[in-house]
Amino acid sequence: MNQAARPEPQRLAKRLANQLPCSRSDAESYIAGGWVRVDGQVVEEPMARVHDAQVVTLDAKAKLESLESVTLIWHKPSGQAMPDASPAPDAWAAGVFTAANRFKGDRSGIRPLKMHFHKLFPAAPLESRDSGLMVFTQNPGVAHKISDTSSQIEHEWQVRVRGEAGLQDDADRRDAIIKSLQKTVFFDGWAMPNAKASWQSELRLRLAIKGAVTGQVPHLCKRAGVQATGIHRMRLGRIGLTGLPEGEWRYLLGYERF
Repeated sequence: MNQAARPEPQRLAKRLANQLPCSRSDAESYIAGGWVRVDGQVVEEPMARVHDAQVVTLDAKAKLESLESVTLIWHKPSGQAMPDASPAPDAWAAGVFTAANRFKGDRSGIRPLKMHFHKLFPAAPLESRDSGLMVFTQNPGVAHKISDTSSQIEHEWQVRVRGEAGLQDDADRRDAIIKSLQKTVFFDGWAMPNAKASWQSELRLRLAIKGAVTGQVPHLCKRAGVQATGIHRMRLGRIGLTGLPEGEWRYLLGYERF
């Protein structure tokens, strides 16, 4: 005698829609919103397959919400390898933006979801050796606004330079370095906004540049005859690193603007 064929598993969204009942689109929203468990484990993929014997439950606090794009603020450590691909691979993002690394002072109230770490575009990325403020966003408008070289968004940097004989006591040499840093630089044939530069300490410079492009800071330093040994971005527009520890991340708050 032939045994009855085991029923084929069905899509989780279809199962939930029939079980509640609700529309298929609402079921998909519940699942993507992290409100659905299969055998006690949260499953966020509407396309996941489940067998009839598996227990599917909807969180008692579940609510239908529009799943909006997110923007993440990250304090990148120096030496952290950056992905070559854009957007960042999901596996890379999930390994960096972990629950353990989330800033304890994050006031966004956002529940992290798998979809938040999908198609994250690095806006104005840093080199692997550099550190400081980095932005990853799912919002094309935010990415364009930050990355556009004609943007009026100001990048603020701290730059450590290699000491050279007599530099600390040579006022003329130090003034010449500042003047060189503030001279016009060209990118793709266009004159970039002049940098604002000042000495913060004997071997530390502050630079503020609107519409900065990758490699501009070390280029300016080389042109001025100094070697940058550490480049740290402190601020992008109105968003700074204040209070965000190295290696940690947070969500951009709803009212924050660059």
